[in-house]
Amino acid sequence: MSNEKLPRWNLGIFFKSTDDPALPKALEAMTNAAEEFEAKWRGKIAGTDATALAQAVADYEKASRTGLEAYVYSHLAFADNSEDPKNVALSVKVRQVANEAHRRTLFFTLEMDEMSEAHFGSIVKDPCLASHVHFLKETRRMKPHRLTEPEENILVLKSLTGKNAFVQLYSRVTSSFRFPSPLEEGKELTGPEMLALMKHPDPDVRLRAMESYYEVYAEAATVLSTVWNTLAQDHRQDMELRNFTHPMEPVNERNELTGVAVEALMQTTRDHYGLARRYYKWKARAMGVERLRNCDLVAPLPGDEPDPLPFDSAREMVLDAYGDFHESFRTIASDFFEEERIDAPTRPGKSGGAFCMGAAPDIPPFILMNYTGKLRDVATLAHELGHGIHDVLASNQPLLEYGPVLPLAETASVFGELLLNQKLTKQDMDPVKRRNLIAERVEDIIATTFRQAMYTDFELQAHLKIAENQLSAEEFCDIWGENIDKLYGDAVEMMEASRWTWSAIPHFVHTRFYCYAYTFGELLTLAFFRRYQEEGETFAPKFIEFLSAGGSKAPPELVAHLGYDLEDREFWAGGYKVLEQLIEELEQSDQLQSD
Repeated sequence: MSNEKLPRWNLGIFFKSTDDPALPKALEAMTNAAEEFEAKWRGKIAGTDATALAQAVADYEKASRTGLEAYVYSHLAFADNSEDPKNVALSVKVRQVANEAHRRTLFFTLEMDEMSEAHFGSIVKDPCLASHVHFLKETRRMKPHRLTEPEENILVLKSLTGKNAFVQLYSRVTSSFRFPSPLEEGKELTGPEMLALMKHPDPDVRLRAMESYYEVYAEAATVLSTVWNTLAQDHRQDMELRNFTHPMEPVNERNELTGVAVEALMQTTRDHYGLARRYYKWKARAMGVERLRNCDLVAPLPGDEPDPLPFDSAREMVLDAYGDFHESFRTIASDFFEEERIDAPTRPGKSGGAFCMGAAPDIPPFILMNYTGKLRDVATLAHELGHGIHDVLASNQPLLEYGPVLPLAETASVFGELLLNQKLTKQDMDPVKRRNLIAERVEDIIATTFRQAMYTDFELQAHLKIAENQLSAEEFCDIWGENIDKLYGDAVEMMEASRWTWSAIPHFVHTRFYCYAYTFGELLTLAFFRRYQEEGETFAPKFIEFLSAGGSKAPPELVAHLGYDLEDREFWAGGYKVLEQLIEELEQSDQLQSD
């Protein structure tokens, strides 16, 4: 698809360019704000009263907000083109300044730790702290896992040349990859362009695309496996220093979830792996083959070979779907297009995949995606705009209560995909197109639940093994293969090249154990969507209230008023009942056609 008419974001609302003289001033302001906060409050937090603590929290929030535009701009510019030396240099510089500012304000939470339980319990009830009570309680809850200030300072300082440097190395290496096209000899494609060919109607093209894609990753095995090993070892050391006993425990704590709730989610998902096998056996029959290869998992079904969708059509489809739910959702989503806050074209040096960056209540969120005209890309647009809607609705919260924990961050985005799917299936269409649209939704659910849970199991096993010895690239491949077999069994034939899939999943590098958040978000949102189908438009205010809470409440508290228990496996199993119903509908549609 031509990139000529695809929207580019306008980062000019932050700075004109990486040479903008306002950038150094913003970084200087970030440093000054941290120094001023330190000078005003160091040594005064532990014994303060509620009124003074409220002022200290306000000042801490102000210091955290100062210069944040520079951080956002540097992140987006690097994602825009990581091959531009100026973007790389700016990213490094901003991280250095932000790192130093963070070190200067570390004392704030550490001095709060020094408060007696009785004193903290008393002042946190004061009305003047009501807008930040969740932040204060969560900060206090993490007290057992914090170190002394000198130790915390060292860890923050060393992160620049430690884990952060390896994360950036992975991003720079993988974004520089070019892949030989299976369609045109001598032509090279970007990663998103290659992945789009996994939906090509020709099975030979799909196979060559998979082989070509993962061969490039395999050639970088030494670098990529070294990054993985190093980050896992860093995580283990950090875990031991902070008195965590399990690799996932720090993430569960940050997500404000109990280990019981996470394991209920994971085990329920493993127990339903058979639904994925059942679907792929159905798809093999629908495609007239004995067994699918894993390069065929997202292949188009017969009768599903539409021309690439123009971006304008995708935009209207998504906006209409959101508008049918609530007009405010359409308005918020429309602003992304009107204010040039979406970047859609594929191009060399641009980050693969998609994301929505919402950094602060008063900073407008921006979306990056790689649009190739597939229906999957339309769903991605709906997904990222869902994140954006969530960010905007939560903007009534203060900065320290703004961002939801990762599992809840996926609710609005998945809900948006469900709205889009509902909109499309209600259209007047022939039975084959309807069947194929349902199949697309089933594949989305499988990818967002089963595959993400399998990713989490792979990640955990790799971390546990690295605690004993570093893993070779081949050993990573073996662990990956074992977990893939558990998911797909005999329903899917695995191609040799796909053993390297682990090396191409950035979540493993950027955010440890992120992937179960997708499973959590998908199943929770399926529960929300069933409630919406039952209650109709009266559900919208409840969902808006849920999203507007941002990070001001823990997940169990947010869902409790809807009657949901996150530690109950039956609750999680409810989402898979929806999936089973969709698969049954596909099986029945084929039976009707054969009759």
